[in-house]
Amino acid sequence: MEDTSNANEPTPAVADREWLYVHRGETYGPVSGTDLLAAAHLGFLGPDDLVCRKDVGKWVTARLIHGLFKDAG
Repeated sequence: MEDTSNANEPTPAVADREWLYVHRGETYGPVSGTDLLAAAHLGFLGPDDLVCRKDVGKWVTARLIHGLFKDAG
């Protein structure tokens, strides 16, 4: 199965990591992957918001994180 979140490194399941995210200019975290998934599900985190896996330190748009949104299109 191909990983679409980052071509340079494998991405573990969202729930297995700690994350930081930016929403409306405010940085949140670290939060658990479960909390990040909940934020996306509830609409608090949008596909264009920035997220960063705490152990990687590279910011990307949330839509690039495989499994975070049901269909980020």
